[in-house]
Amino acid sequence: MQCKSCNTELPKRAKVCPKCGTKVNDKPEGSLKVIAIIGLVVAMIGSMMPFVQNTEDITDAYSYMNISVPAMWYLFILCFVASIILIVLKKEKLSFISTALAAVIFIVSFVAFDFKGYTSRTNFTLHRLTELLSDGYNGSNYVIGAGSVLLILGLIIGVVGCFIDVLQYFKKDLGVDKKYLTNSINRSIWTTMYYHRGFYIMFIPVFIMIVLFYYWPMLGCRYAFTRYVITDPYYVGLKHFKQMFTNDVYFWQAFRNTLILSITKLVLNTGAAVIISLLLNEIVSLGFKKTVQTIVYLPHFMSWVVVASVFKMILDPNASGVVNSLLLKWNLINEPIYFLGDTKYWRGTFYVMNVWKDTGWGTILFLATLSGISPDLYEAAQIDGANRWKRLLYITLPALANTIITVFILNLAKVMNLFESVFVTINAAVYSVGQVLQTYVYFKTFSSGNSDYGYTTAVGLFKSFIGMLLVLTCNFLSKKVRGRGIV
Repeated sequence: MQCKSCNTELPKRAKVCPKCGTKVNDKPEGSLKVIAIIGLVVAMIGSMMPFVQNTEDITDAYSYMNISVPAMWYLFILCFVASIILIVLKKEKLSFISTALAAVIFIVSFVAFDFKGYTSRTNFTLHRLTELLSDGYNGSNYVIGAGSVLLILGLIIGVVGCFIDVLQYFKKDLGVDKKYLTNSINRSIWTTMYYHRGFYIMFIPVFIMIVLFYYWPMLGCRYAFTRYVITDPYYVGLKHFKQMFTNDVYFWQAFRNTLILSITKLVLNTGAAVIISLLLNEIVSLGFKKTVQTIVYLPHFMSWVVVASVFKMILDPNASGVVNSLLLKWNLINEPIYFLGDTKYWRGTFYVMNVWKDTGWGTILFLATLSGISPDLYEAAQIDGANRWKRLLYITLPALANTIITVFILNLAKVMNLFESVFVTINAAVYSVGQVLQTYVYFKTFSSGNSDYGYTTAVGLFKSFIGMLLVLTCNFLSKKVRGRGIV
């Protein structure tokens, strides 16, 4: 057996190449750092959920969100962020210190600090969590909340993941000549950063922008657990989530519509892109082929506002609508159809608009795959008597299968990000079939006289959680199909 990197003959049962240090095993080595980071993220989410909960009143809850000294919560979050950064920098030993410090801060906060019990934004009383659990308050029954359980569980998972990764350091005696080792093994992270300091200096403005506009706003998810008042939001525990899951039929309607519209659109767009790619691949004239490709690609570069305006004019139920005029002229209908204002036709119209706009762009990957198929395969099949259909069935489609699955998996992770195409075509008459989660959040936040920002933040947090699960699922499926993940 030979090394795939340097073609050196490997000893029997070798785990690494003695010359270049490349690992011999074909299976990619799983990293427990991901498990550690997931544990820390779970603990951070737990810090926003109730530590102590009143079983009779869901709004009577206590968490870091209503601690009398908010600096403790910020220190707690800062320790977890430091732990995650240290794990990414391969400093798992140091991450123990910050994680342990976060655990100490939690214990001290739970035992030694007062928490605010709100009856309104301005009226509150101070309580010790230990007193609430031991004696109760005004006859109420208090129990350990989900936040304490998640926080402790996340700490355990994070520590275990880091600990096992640290143990791997004692198994790294590769017996390889150091001159053949890669920079990632031979150099520390700080040496590498100093060596490439010019690039890191250029990256600083981008890093600042990413922190300010992508990561800093993530702290706003804490408002999902509050009754949001601009001057002073106050903690209400899991009230919004209970209302969302049990009392809000419009939320579940929007959630169902999001899945139906996104998945159906994904299937139709992928299928249409494959069919058009196959047809374009059969065109012999290069000039005609490029002309058709250009025409098919153009709609992708139009904004959804323009696309919606064009289709509204074409499908207008009045005399100016081309489609209704033709249908009436051919006696196929007796009265005009309001395609974008009737629940029976809105979804079909929405799918047609999406296929028309996005299919051309999707054909690029499939055409690239088709161009890479060896002509020798088609010639051999033709000599053996295979007709055009047989060549398509046994050569073209199997070659496309991996690309089709990959595109489908990558796009599946984005099924919850459906907004603009729906927002520009929806109206009050078709909310029951067209309202999706993002438009639901938008309209409930900005189009009502009594906006509840805390509730809409909770809906957005739930949507993000489902999106995260989809991304992780797609990453797992991508590893199975392509041998590498998407993240």
